[in-house]
Amino acid sequence: MRSPRGLTIAATVLALSLVAAACGGDEETASDGGGGGASDCTWAIGTIGALSGDLASIGGPIRDGIAYAVDQQNEQGDLACELSLQEEDSQGDPEQAPQLVQSLIQNEELVAVVGPYFSGETLATGDIFDDAGVAFLTPSATNETIDDQGWDTFFRGVGDDAIQGAQAARYIESLEPASVVVVHDNQDYSKGLADTVAKELGDIAEGPLIINPEETDYSSTVTQIAEIGPDLVFYGGYTPQAGPLARQLREGNVDATFISDDGSKDPTFGDLAGPGAEGAQVTCPCADPAEIEGGQEFVDGMEQANGELPGTYAAEGFDSVNIIAEGLADFTADDSIEDVRSGVVEYLDGVDGYAGVTKDYTFDDNGQVEVGPEGIFVYEWDDAVGNFAIIGSIEAELSQ
Repeated sequence: MRSPRGLTIAATVLALSLVAAACGGDEETASDGGGGGASDCTWAIGTIGALSGDLASIGGPIRDGIAYAVDQQNEQGDLACELSLQEEDSQGDPEQAPQLVQSLIQNEELVAVVGPYFSGETLATGDIFDDAGVAFLTPSATNETIDDQGWDTFFRGVGDDAIQGAQAARYIESLEPASVVVVHDNQDYSKGLADTVAKELGDIAEGPLIINPEETDYSSTVTQIAEIGPDLVFYGGYTPQAGPLARQLREGNVDATFISDDGSKDPTFGDLAGPGAEGAQVTCPCADPAEIEGGQEFVDGMEQANGELPGTYAAEGFDSVNIIAEGLADFTADDSIEDVRSGVVEYLDGVDGYAGVTKDYTFDDNGQVEVGPEGIFVYEWDDAVGNFAIIGSIEAELSQ
Protein backbone atom coordinates (compact mmCIF):
# COMPACT_ATOMS: atom_id res chain seq x y z
CA MET A 1 0.00 0.00 0.00
CA ARG A 2 1.25 3.47 -0.80
CA SER A 3 1.68 6.28 1.69
CA PRO A 4 -1.03 8.97 1.95
CA ARG A 5 -0.98 11.78 -0.57
CA GLY A 6 0.96 14.96 0.10
CA LEU A 7 4.28 13.26 0.73
CA THR A 8 6.87 15.26 2.63
CA ILE A 9 10.46 15.29 1.45
CA ALA A 10 13.04 13.97 3.85
CA ALA A 11 15.84 16.19 5.08
CA THR A 12 18.30 14.21 3.00
CA VAL A 13 16.47 15.28 -0.12
CA LEU A 14 16.94 18.93 0.75
CA ALA A 15 20.65 18.28 1.02
CA LEU A 16 20.66 16.59 -2.36
CA SER A 17 18.84 19.49 -3.94
CA LEU A 18 21.63 21.83 -2.89
CA VAL A 19 24.31 19.87 -4.73
CA ALA A 20 25.69 21.85 -7.66
CA ALA A 21 23.89 21.42 -10.95
CA ALA A 22 27.29 20.62 -12.46
CA CYS A 23 26.70 17.08 -11.19
CA GLY A 24 23.78 16.86 -13.61
CA GLY A 25 23.11 14.87 -16.74
CA ASP A 26 24.49 14.16 -20.14
CA GLU A 27 22.27 16.65 -21.90
CA GLU A 28 19.69 19.22 -20.91
CA THR A 29 17.62 21.07 -23.46
CA ALA A 30 14.61 23.34 -23.49
CA SER A 31 12.33 24.38 -26.30
CA ASP A 32 12.43 27.92 -27.58
CA GLY A 33 8.72 27.59 -28.36
CA GLY A 34 6.95 30.80 -29.25
CA GLY A 35 4.35 30.55 -26.46
CA GLY A 36 7.09 29.85 -23.95
CA GLY A 37 6.82 29.52 -20.20
CA ALA A 38 8.39 32.09 -17.90
CA SER A 39 11.93 32.74 -19.10
CA ASP A 40 13.27 33.27 -15.57
CA CYS A 41 12.60 29.76 -14.28
CA THR A 42 12.97 26.20 -15.50
CA TRP A 43 11.58 22.87 -14.38
CA ALA A 44 13.52 19.83 -15.54
CA ILE A 45 11.90 16.60 -16.64
CA GLY A 46 14.41 13.78 -16.34
CA THR A 47 14.58 10.68 -18.48
CA ILE A 48 16.83 7.62 -18.37
CA GLY A 49 17.18 4.73 -20.78
CA ALA A 50 19.17 3.29 -23.66
CA LEU A 51 20.03 6.24 -25.89
CA SER A 52 23.11 4.61 -27.40
CA GLY A 53 24.37 1.07 -27.91
CA ASP A 54 22.51 -2.03 -29.05
CA LEU A 55 19.24 -1.03 -27.38
CA ALA A 56 19.12 2.56 -28.65
CA SER A 57 16.64 1.56 -31.35
CA ILE A 58 14.23 0.79 -28.49
CA GLY A 59 15.11 3.69 -26.20
CA GLY A 60 15.40 6.34 -28.91
CA PRO A 61 11.71 6.38 -29.92
CA ILE A 62 10.67 6.66 -26.27
CA ARG A 63 12.99 9.63 -25.77
CA ASP A 64 11.63 11.20 -28.98
CA GLY A 65 8.06 11.01 -27.67
CA ILE A 66 9.16 12.57 -24.39
CA ALA A 67 11.09 15.37 -26.12
CA TYR A 68 8.15 16.09 -28.42
CA ALA A 69 5.85 16.51 -25.42
CA VAL A 70 8.32 18.85 -23.70
CA ASP A 71 8.48 20.98 -26.84
CA GLN A 72 4.69 21.01 -27.13
CA GLN A 73 4.29 22.08 -23.52
CA ASN A 74 6.74 24.94 -24.01
CA GLU A 75 4.99 26.07 -27.18
CA GLN A 76 1.66 26.12 -25.36
CA GLY A 77 3.20 28.17 -22.55
CA ASP A 78 0.62 27.17 -19.94
CA LEU A 79 3.10 26.38 -17.17
CA ALA A 80 4.73 28.91 -14.86
CA CYS A 81 8.21 27.70 -15.81
CA GLU A 82 9.70 26.46 -19.04
CA LEU A 83 10.40 22.73 -19.20
CA SER A 84 13.82 21.33 -19.97
CA LEU A 85 14.75 17.72 -20.60
CA GLN A 86 17.66 16.09 -18.79
CA GLU A 87 18.65 12.90 -20.60
CA GLU A 88 20.70 10.13 -19.00
CA ASP A 89 21.97 7.34 -21.25
CA SER A 90 22.02 4.04 -19.37
CA GLN A 91 22.49 1.92 -22.50
CA GLY A 92 19.89 -0.28 -20.83
CA ASP A 93 22.45 -1.44 -18.26
CA PRO A 94 21.14 -1.82 -14.67
CA GLU A 95 24.67 -1.45 -13.33
CA GLN A 96 25.12 2.00 -14.89
CA ALA A 97 21.68 3.26 -13.94
CA PRO A 98 22.05 4.08 -10.21
CA GLN A 99 24.85 6.61 -10.74
CA LEU A 100 22.88 8.26 -13.53
CA VAL A 101 19.80 8.50 -11.34
CA GLN A 102 21.89 10.24 -8.70
CA SER A 103 22.74 12.83 -11.35
CA LEU A 104 19.05 13.31 -12.04
CA ILE A 105 17.91 13.81 -8.47
CA GLN A 106 20.82 16.14 -7.71
CA ASN A 107 19.50 18.58 -10.30
CA GLU A 108 17.85 21.27 -8.20
CA GLU A 109 15.41 22.01 -11.07
CA LEU A 110 14.23 18.39 -11.45
CA VAL A 111 10.50 17.94 -10.82
CA ALA A 112 9.85 14.39 -12.10
CA VAL A 113 11.28 11.62 -14.27
CA VAL A 114 9.83 9.75 -17.23
CA GLY A 115 11.56 6.39 -17.03
CA PRO A 116 13.52 4.27 -16.61
CA TYR A 117 12.75 2.56 -19.91
CA PHE A 118 13.77 -1.00 -19.01
CA SER A 119 12.79 -3.32 -16.18
CA GLY A 120 16.27 -4.13 -14.89
CA GLU A 121 17.29 -0.51 -14.51
CA THR A 122 13.94 0.34 -12.91
CA LEU A 123 14.42 -2.35 -10.27
CA ALA A 124 17.99 -1.13 -9.73
CA THR A 125 17.03 2.52 -9.16
CA GLY A 126 13.56 2.61 -7.67
CA ASP A 127 14.82 2.94 -4.09
CA ILE A 128 16.86 6.00 -5.07
CA PHE A 129 13.91 7.78 -6.64
CA ASP A 130 11.63 6.83 -3.76
CA ASP A 131 14.07 7.96 -1.06
CA ALA A 132 14.41 11.30 -2.89
CA GLY A 133 10.66 11.77 -3.16
CA VAL A 134 10.86 12.12 -6.95
CA ALA A 135 8.03 10.79 -9.08
CA PHE A 136 9.23 8.34 -11.73
CA LEU A 137 6.72 7.30 -14.36
CA THR A 138 7.95 4.54 -16.64
CA PRO A 139 6.33 4.37 -20.07
CA SER A 140 7.74 0.96 -20.91
CA ALA A 141 9.23 -1.17 -18.09
CA THR A 142 6.90 -4.16 -17.79
CA ASN A 143 8.36 -6.64 -15.26
CA GLU A 144 5.46 -7.66 -13.07
CA THR A 145 7.37 -7.38 -9.77
CA ILE A 146 8.19 -3.69 -10.17
CA ASP A 147 4.96 -2.41 -8.68
CA ASP A 148 5.32 -4.76 -5.69
CA GLN A 149 8.39 -2.96 -4.32
CA GLY A 150 6.43 -0.59 -2.08
CA TRP A 151 7.68 2.58 -3.74
CA ASP A 152 5.48 5.61 -3.06
CA THR A 153 6.74 7.62 -6.03
CA PHE A 154 6.57 4.89 -8.70
CA PHE A 155 4.06 4.95 -11.58
CA ARG A 156 3.77 2.83 -14.72
CA GLY A 157 1.90 3.73 -17.90
CA VAL A 158 1.66 0.28 -19.52
CA GLY A 159 0.30 -3.12 -18.61
CA ASP A 160 2.77 -5.44 -16.92
CA ASP A 161 4.09 -8.83 -17.98
CA ALA A 162 1.56 -10.75 -15.92
CA ILE A 163 -1.09 -9.45 -18.31
CA GLN A 164 1.09 -9.58 -21.42
CA GLY A 165 2.33 -13.10 -20.65
CA ALA A 166 -1.15 -14.45 -20.05
CA GLN A 167 -2.48 -12.88 -23.24
CA ALA A 168 0.52 -14.04 -25.26
CA ALA A 169 -0.12 -17.58 -24.07
CA ARG A 170 -3.80 -17.34 -24.98
CA TYR A 171 -2.88 -16.11 -28.44
CA ILE A 172 -0.32 -18.88 -28.89
CA GLU A 173 -2.88 -21.48 -27.81
CA SER A 174 -5.29 -20.14 -30.43
CA LEU A 175 -2.74 -21.12 -33.10
CA GLU A 176 -3.06 -24.73 -31.84
CA PRO A 177 0.62 -25.68 -31.69
CA ALA A 178 1.40 -29.18 -30.48
CA SER A 179 4.53 -27.91 -28.73
CA VAL A 180 6.17 -24.57 -27.97
CA VAL A 181 9.80 -24.00 -27.04
CA VAL A 182 10.24 -21.02 -24.70
CA VAL A 183 13.59 -19.19 -24.81
CA HIS A 184 14.89 -16.18 -22.88
CA ASP A 185 18.15 -14.42 -22.02
CA ASN A 186 17.77 -14.52 -18.21
CA GLN A 187 17.43 -10.74 -17.74
CA ASP A 188 14.77 -9.32 -15.40
CA TYR A 189 12.35 -8.42 -18.17
CA SER A 190 12.98 -11.43 -20.38
CA LYS A 191 12.86 -14.14 -17.74
CA GLY A 192 9.76 -12.79 -16.04
CA LEU A 193 7.74 -12.65 -19.24
CA ALA A 194 8.98 -15.96 -20.64
CA ASP A 195 8.29 -17.76 -17.37
CA THR A 196 4.74 -16.42 -17.35
CA VAL A 197 4.16 -17.59 -20.92
CA ALA A 198 5.56 -21.05 -20.13
CA LYS A 199 3.44 -21.37 -17.01
CA GLU A 200 0.27 -20.33 -18.82
CA LEU A 201 0.95 -22.73 -21.72
CA GLY A 202 1.33 -25.67 -19.38
CA ASP A 203 2.18 -29.08 -20.83
CA ILE A 204 2.77 -27.89 -24.40
CA ALA A 205 5.66 -25.66 -23.28
CA GLU A 206 9.23 -26.95 -23.50
CA GLY A 207 12.12 -25.26 -21.74
CA PRO A 208 12.91 -22.58 -20.99
CA LEU A 209 16.14 -22.60 -22.94
CA ILE A 210 18.49 -19.78 -21.94
CA ILE A 211 20.81 -17.88 -24.26
CA ASN A 212 23.63 -15.54 -23.33
CA PRO A 213 22.77 -12.00 -24.52
CA GLU A 214 26.48 -11.26 -24.84
CA GLU A 215 26.85 -13.92 -27.53
CA THR A 216 25.73 -13.90 -31.16
CA ASP A 217 26.08 -17.58 -32.04
CA TYR A 218 23.03 -19.50 -30.87
CA SER A 219 23.80 -22.68 -32.80
CA SER A 220 23.66 -24.92 -29.73
CA THR A 221 20.24 -23.55 -28.82
CA VAL A 222 19.06 -23.91 -32.42
CA THR A 223 20.22 -27.55 -32.37
CA GLN A 224 18.27 -28.19 -29.17
CA ILE A 225 15.16 -26.61 -30.66
CA ALA A 226 15.54 -28.58 -33.89
CA GLU A 227 15.71 -31.83 -31.89
CA ILE A 228 12.46 -30.94 -30.11
CA GLY A 229 10.78 -29.99 -33.39
CA PRO A 230 8.23 -27.48 -32.05
CA ASP A 231 5.48 -25.78 -34.00
CA LEU A 232 6.30 -22.46 -32.36
CA VAL A 233 9.18 -20.72 -30.59
CA PHE A 234 8.48 -17.96 -28.06
CA TYR A 235 11.42 -15.71 -27.26
CA GLY A 236 11.39 -13.41 -24.24
CA GLY A 237 13.91 -10.63 -24.72
CA TYR A 238 15.15 -7.82 -26.90
CA THR A 239 15.74 -7.26 -30.61
CA PRO A 240 19.56 -7.60 -30.64
CA GLN A 241 19.13 -11.26 -29.66
CA ALA A 242 15.66 -11.97 -31.07
CA GLY A 243 16.66 -11.05 -34.62
CA PRO A 244 19.75 -13.26 -34.86
CA LEU A 245 17.93 -16.12 -33.13
CA ALA A 246 15.09 -15.95 -35.66
CA ARG A 247 17.62 -15.88 -38.50
CA GLN A 248 19.59 -18.84 -37.18
CA LEU A 249 16.42 -20.84 -36.61
CA ARG A 250 15.38 -20.30 -40.22
CA GLU A 251 18.86 -21.07 -41.51
CA GLY A 252 18.87 -24.18 -39.32
CA ASN A 253 15.71 -25.40 -41.05
CA VAL A 254 13.57 -25.01 -37.94
CA ASP A 255 10.14 -24.53 -39.46
CA ALA A 256 8.42 -22.99 -36.45
CA THR A 257 6.43 -19.80 -36.00
CA PHE A 258 8.54 -17.21 -34.17
CA ILE A 259 6.80 -15.01 -31.59
CA SER A 260 8.49 -12.53 -29.26
CA ASP A 261 7.45 -9.52 -27.19
CA ASP A 262 7.54 -5.74 -26.94
CA GLY A 263 11.30 -5.84 -26.40
CA SER A 264 11.62 -7.08 -29.98
CA LYS A 265 9.07 -4.71 -31.53
CA ASP A 266 11.68 -2.72 -33.38
CA PRO A 267 12.29 -2.03 -37.09
CA THR A 268 15.89 -3.24 -36.80
CA PHE A 269 14.49 -6.73 -36.27
CA GLY A 270 14.10 -7.18 -40.03
CA ASP A 271 17.77 -6.71 -40.89
CA LEU A 272 18.89 -8.81 -37.95
CA ALA A 273 16.46 -11.65 -38.64
CA GLY A 274 16.79 -11.68 -42.43
CA PRO A 275 14.71 -14.57 -43.76
CA GLY A 276 13.62 -15.32 -40.19
CA ALA A 277 11.56 -12.13 -40.11
CA GLU A 278 8.92 -13.59 -42.41
CA GLY A 279 5.85 -14.46 -40.36
CA ALA A 280 7.44 -13.33 -37.08
CA GLN A 281 5.06 -11.80 -34.56
CA VAL A 282 5.36 -9.87 -31.30
CA THR A 283 3.01 -9.08 -28.46
CA CYS A 284 3.01 -5.64 -26.85
CA PRO A 285 1.03 -3.69 -24.22
CA CYS A 286 1.03 -0.85 -26.74
CA ALA A 287 -1.59 0.17 -29.26
CA ASP A 288 -0.76 1.63 -32.66
CA PRO A 289 -1.62 5.34 -32.25
CA ALA A 290 -2.45 5.57 -35.96
CA GLU A 291 -5.30 3.13 -35.32
CA ILE A 292 -6.71 5.07 -32.35
CA GLU A 293 -9.30 7.80 -32.77
CA GLY A 294 -7.44 11.09 -32.45
CA GLY A 295 -4.05 9.38 -32.53
CA GLN A 296 -3.20 10.42 -36.08
CA GLU A 297 -2.56 14.00 -34.93
CA PHE A 298 0.18 12.69 -32.64
CA VAL A 299 1.61 10.49 -35.41
CA ASP A 300 1.68 13.38 -37.89
CA GLY A 301 3.24 15.74 -35.36
CA MET A 302 5.97 13.28 -34.45
CA GLU A 303 6.72 12.58 -38.09
CA GLN A 304 7.00 16.29 -38.82
CA ALA A 305 9.25 16.85 -35.79
CA ASN A 306 11.55 13.87 -36.31
CA GLY A 307 11.24 12.95 -39.97
CA GLU A 308 9.98 9.47 -39.15
CA LEU A 309 6.95 7.76 -37.67
CA PRO A 310 6.85 7.35 -33.88
CA GLY A 311 8.26 4.07 -32.61
CA THR A 312 7.25 1.72 -29.82
CA TYR A 313 6.25 3.48 -26.59
CA ALA A 314 6.74 6.96 -28.08
CA ALA A 315 3.06 7.65 -27.37
CA GLU A 316 3.41 6.46 -23.78
CA GLY A 317 6.46 8.69 -23.31
CA PHE A 318 4.51 11.61 -24.76
CA ASP A 319 1.55 10.93 -22.49
CA SER A 320 3.79 10.63 -19.43
CA VAL A 321 5.18 14.14 -19.84
CA ASN A 322 1.72 15.59 -20.38
CA ILE A 323 0.34 13.87 -17.28
CA ILE A 324 3.20 15.29 -15.23
CA ALA A 325 2.56 18.72 -16.76
CA GLU A 326 -1.02 18.53 -15.48
CA GLY A 327 0.45 18.05 -12.03
CA LEU A 328 2.62 21.14 -12.48
CA ALA A 329 -0.21 23.39 -13.61
CA ASP A 330 -1.02 24.87 -10.20
CA PHE A 331 2.56 25.63 -9.16
CA THR A 332 4.36 28.94 -9.60
CA ALA A 333 7.97 30.02 -9.94
CA ASP A 334 7.92 30.92 -6.24
CA ASP A 335 7.19 27.38 -5.07
CA SER A 336 10.13 25.41 -3.70
CA ILE A 337 11.37 22.46 -5.72
CA GLU A 338 10.56 20.23 -2.74
CA ASP A 339 6.92 21.34 -2.83
CA VAL A 340 6.74 20.88 -6.59
CA ARG A 341 8.21 17.38 -6.43
CA SER A 342 5.85 16.24 -3.70
CA GLY A 343 2.95 17.93 -5.46
CA VAL A 344 3.61 15.97 -8.64
CA VAL A 345 3.59 12.72 -6.66
CA GLU A 346 0.32 13.73 -5.02
CA TYR A 347 -1.21 14.59 -8.39
CA LEU A 348 -0.16 11.31 -9.99
CA ASP A 349 -1.60 9.38 -7.04
CA GLY A 350 -4.97 10.89 -7.90
CA VAL A 351 -4.92 10.60 -11.70
CA ASP A 352 -8.24 9.13 -12.74
CA GLY A 353 -9.13 8.80 -16.42
CA TYR A 354 -6.53 11.11 -17.97
CA ALA A 355 -7.15 10.90 -21.73
CA GLY A 356 -3.85 10.02 -23.41
CA VAL A 357 -3.03 9.17 -27.00
CA THR A 358 -3.61 5.42 -26.76
CA LYS A 359 -5.43 4.94 -23.46
CA ASP A 360 -7.08 6.59 -20.49
CA TYR A 361 -4.79 6.62 -17.45
CA THR A 362 -5.87 5.75 -13.92
CA PHE A 363 -3.20 4.60 -11.45
CA ASP A 364 -3.96 2.04 -8.75
CA ASP A 365 -2.59 2.05 -5.20
CA ASN A 366 0.74 0.65 -6.40
CA GLY A 367 1.14 3.18 -9.21
CA GLN A 368 0.19 0.69 -11.93
CA VAL A 369 -2.00 2.00 -14.73
CA GLU A 370 -5.29 0.15 -14.76
CA VAL A 371 -5.40 -1.81 -18.00
CA GLY A 372 -7.05 -5.12 -18.79
CA PRO A 373 -6.42 -7.90 -21.29
CA GLU A 374 -7.78 -5.69 -24.06
CA GLY A 375 -4.64 -3.57 -23.69
CA ILE A 376 -2.32 -6.26 -25.10
CA PHE A 377 -1.80 -6.28 -28.87
CA VAL A 378 -0.19 -8.53 -31.47
CA TYR A 379 1.88 -7.36 -34.44
CA GLU A 380 3.37 -9.20 -37.44
CA TRP A 381 6.50 -8.35 -39.41
CA ASP A 382 5.69 -6.59 -42.69
CA ASP A 383 8.52 -6.37 -45.21
CA ALA A 384 6.61 -3.76 -47.21
CA VAL A 385 6.82 -1.23 -44.38
CA GLY A 386 10.01 -2.54 -42.80
CA ASN A 387 8.40 -2.84 -39.39
CA PHE A 388 5.86 -4.75 -37.37
CA ALA A 389 2.28 -4.00 -38.43
CA ILE A 390 -0.61 -4.33 -36.03
CA ILE A 391 -2.97 -7.29 -36.25
CA GLY A 392 -5.10 -6.09 -33.36
CA SER A 393 -5.89 -6.47 -29.69
CA ILE A 394 -5.42 -10.10 -28.69
CA GLU A 395 -8.66 -9.97 -26.74
CA ALA A 396 -10.54 -8.73 -29.80
CA GLU A 397 -8.85 -11.25 -32.10
CA LEU A 398 -9.80 -14.16 -29.85
CA SER A 399 -13.37 -12.93 -29.52
CA GLN A 400 -14.04 -13.14 -33.24
